[in-house]
Amino acid sequence: MKTRILTCAMAALLIVGCRGTNPTPETSMTFAWAYRAGDYVRGKPMVSDEVVYVGADDNTLYAVNADTGESLWRYETADNITSSPVVFVDTISFGSWDGAVYALNVGQGELRWRYETDGWVTAYPVISDDVLYVGSHDGFFYALAVEDGNLVWRYETDGRIEGGASLAGNLAFVGSNDNYLYALDITSGELQWRYRTGGNILAPPAIAAGVVYVGSVDRKLYALDAATGQLLWTFEAEYAIESSPVVTDGVVYVGANDGRLYALRARDGRLIWQYQAKDIIRSSPVVWGHLVFVGSDDGYLYGLNRETGALVWRYRTGGAIAAGPTVADGRLYVGSTDRRLHAFTLEAE
Repeated sequence: MKTRILTCAMAALLIVGCRGTNPTPETSMTFAWAYRAGDYVRGKPMVSDEVVYVGADDNTLYAVNADTGESLWRYETADNITSSPVVFVDTISFGSWDGAVYALNVGQGELRWRYETDGWVTAYPVISDDVLYVGSHDGFFYALAVEDGNLVWRYETDGRIEGGASLAGNLAFVGSNDNYLYALDITSGELQWRYRTGGNILAPPAIAAGVVYVGSVDRKLYALDAATGQLLWTFEAEYAIESSPVVTDGVVYVGANDGRLYALRARDGRLIWQYQAKDIIRSSPVVWGHLVFVGSDDGYLYGLNRETGALVWRYRTGGAIAAGPTVADGRLYVGSTDRRLHAFTLEAE
């Protein structure tokens, strides 16, 4: 499989700074392998104990050796899997478009339990203190016992829940297609506050230093006080925001359907820089060292200088990148609608 790697004006496996005034530390980026699934790979990969887990539109969850890209096992559901999985101890959990939340043994992929909802489960599960939290297109946000999948509580919104939740302290933050961001007590499921945006919330919020950052299809990124839901600031993109933001060192990185990745000052939302891709960025970015990686519907995985936004590397897959890349144990993993999971080795020099 051919890879396209651009570093300034020369093709190489070495990432170097493209601006003389802001030199980028040298980084080695080596293509490792690509694993072919049976259909689109639209979920974010999960890595645990040298195994990569990812779902695909062929209804299958794949477990792949992180070093070699060899298949270890696979588990088939009744519909697409775009939910990103989560691993807890020796169990992996994820949702499926067949409406169920699954828990499997990580060793052989054997079913441990399954919980049925009344809608697609595209959101990824999150876990705290032996309770798993996940939303469904049926409008409910569920708290399930990790051990057996029994219902602990559920909270009903007035719209589909498409994106995952984020946890901080005793609160779960989850968005819905009723335009609200909800803050729920993780023990009781009681509503602590909710904030109405001007459009559907399709991606998980990010939480940093007591602030919740969440995007909406109304084109705005909202910064809210996590304890009270009070609005701190907003930033408006040109088109809808379906990307989940990431916050690192006082900077918020978020993509938008205008094809831009924005870097904003976390304390007030001031624009620091923006990078223009060729198509929608619904992928969540990931920060590694001096770089921020993000995928686009144009098929490219971009590596940008996270201080300046300068392009220092890009890799073209054969299809759109819908979910964010994952960095773990010196490797970068990303799925694409070219039906492949792509892996790279990263080394800072």
